[in-house]
Amino acid sequence: MYIAMLAKMQIGVEEYLALAFPDRPEPDYVHGEVVERALPTPIHAQVQGVLVFRLIALSHRESLVVLPELRVRIEPDVFRVIDIAVYRDRRPEGRFATIPAFIAIEIVSPDDNYHNLTQRLEDYRRWGVPHVWLVDPWLKRLYEFTEEGLLQRASLTLPEFNLGISTDEVFSDV
Repeated sequence: MYIAMLAKMQIGVEEYLALAFPDRPEPDYVHGEVVERALPTPIHAQVQGVLVFRLIALSHRESLVVLPELRVRIEPDVFRVIDIAVYRDRRPEGRFATIPAFIAIEIVSPDDNYHNLTQRLEDYRRWGVPHVWLVDPWLKRLYEFTEEGLLQRASLTLPEFNLGISTDEVFSDV
């Protein structure tokens, strides 16, 4: 209710950054509007845990920092909260990240709106994130978002590290 009310009015960046949402996921902020994010489900949380675990295992070999639910500033008046952000070499500093992640992963929730989800992915790509991935636990599919759009993949790959995370690895217990 509170977010729905905020979504109908324009607020400034500092007002957005001062908001607290103890019982809901932190919303995005896009050009003056507070944009509610879909509520995660247990399946969403489980898939997020599997991916975080797999990426943290890689971070012991490579210099990666895995950050779930990270707020990022893509433009002066566009903030997003990435389900899983992965950075190379070091963690971003400050209240929110201002430099593009190496990987941005979004996990589909049943309440997600296709238009809003693809806009979020496009924002990450335009911001300069080299690996933008979408994970759909309901269809048990993995996607990469590129200049060509959303492409279904058998695995999420990082050629730089000779790594692939397969559909079976992500969804084996879902």
